[in-house]
Amino acid sequence: MVLPRIICAISGGVDSAVAALLLKRKGYHVLGIFMRNWDVRDEIGHCTVDEDVKYAKRVCSVLNIPFREVNLVKEYWSNVFMPTIEEYENGNTPNPDVLCNRHIKFDSLHKKCHRLFGDDNFIVATGHYAQTTFGERVLKENMQLEFEQQLLMSVDKNKDQTFFLHEVALKALLHTYFPVGHLHKTEVKEIAASSEVDFTLERKESMGICFIGKRNFSDFIQDYVPPKKGSFVCYETGRIMGEHSGYYKYTIGQRTGIGGLSDAYAVLHRDVVSGNVYVVHGMDHPALYCQSFITNPARWISGVPDSIKNGESFKCKFRFLHREPLVECEVIPFQDDGRLLVILQEPQRAITVGQNAVFYSGDQCLGGGRIDDLGPSTLECQERGQLNFTTFRKNPDRWRRLVNNYGEKLCPFPKSGLVYNSQATNKC
Repeated sequence: MVLPRIICAISGGVDSAVAALLLKRKGYHVLGIFMRNWDVRDEIGHCTVDEDVKYAKRVCSVLNIPFREVNLVKEYWSNVFMPTIEEYENGNTPNPDVLCNRHIKFDSLHKKCHRLFGDDNFIVATGHYAQTTFGERVLKENMQLEFEQQLLMSVDKNKDQTFFLHEVALKALLHTYFPVGHLHKTEVKEIAASSEVDFTLERKESMGICFIGKRNFSDFIQDYVPPKKGSFVCYETGRIMGEHSGYYKYTIGQRTGIGGLSDAYAVLHRDVVSGNVYVVHGMDHPALYCQSFITNPARWISGVPDSIKNGESFKCKFRFLHREPLVECEVIPFQDDGRLLVILQEPQRAITVGQNAVFYSGDQCLGGGRIDDLGPSTLECQERGQLNFTTFRKNPDRWRRLVNNYGEKLCPFPKSGLVYNSQATNKC
């Protein structure tokens, strides 16, 4: 049996550097590859890609492993950047990191490696904090597509990145290894500090997206989305609270900072037709909370769960933001095309269309789906038997039918004495 070639994706940061170091220490022959995903000619002084490649080359040099740069700018532009801009323009909140992992790091890079070597006998190692069921076995065996590789959370739950990896295809996972997934971040730094890649600790940890860089998000987005001024509108009274220069600069649940007002107002909805941004008074308003939503067709990493195949619901845990606590939920097959109705055990704040609902069973990341429509808010469930749906909901009739079917399970009515009194507390 011919052992697979081992390619380590080197970003110039400490995690990928230690990943390559650990592979080297175990005696593996490693090729370092740097992915150029963004063309600095598209920006002026905002992207660190040139600095990244210098550090990546230095990592490979001190570890005495070959270095190669691959250009994935076109693929990144088409599959990550433009879809992200389009989503913001449509009033949604996408996650570019999820798109980048699915389309670039675990698809385009793998295809590039196939073209370089003429076959699929290779493994791509990355510095992600994640694990798989086969672990290091993929470096020593030829993995077959029928093998059931599972994506598992890393040992360091605070750094776990399975949320961003939940759309990666099974075939790619069978050709992937995560050398630092069994370590805590502090251990990775300790390994780096006592090794020849200690210089990577000089760099600040990357927390953003290359094409945004160090800029404020609103400064970035206005360069790509046509300006559309509008009003801040009080959700409950319709009163005009102020003006803004673009709805796409705001995210659901964000404090608006309306000029001249000292009280806090949170974004509830962005109307892409009128350009208006609907707001509520206070950061904990019940209109910001909901307990159910519908997803687009889900992607399951290790195959569709048996319950879903049989048209049955199953219980698991869910999150829609990285590092947010996992929440108990029930996942119900909604349509034959793979859409899901998700009912949470407790209402969650600022769930947003366009974000990713990611499902877990124990330490296993099952997969997920993009949130497409939100169920009734806590405010809309205030009065038993009466759902006063908002005009911006996609399909109010569908939700009325679902509430009739699932009752308080989907729309829990508040206990006596806890009903929100808009007359007493509203300050719009």
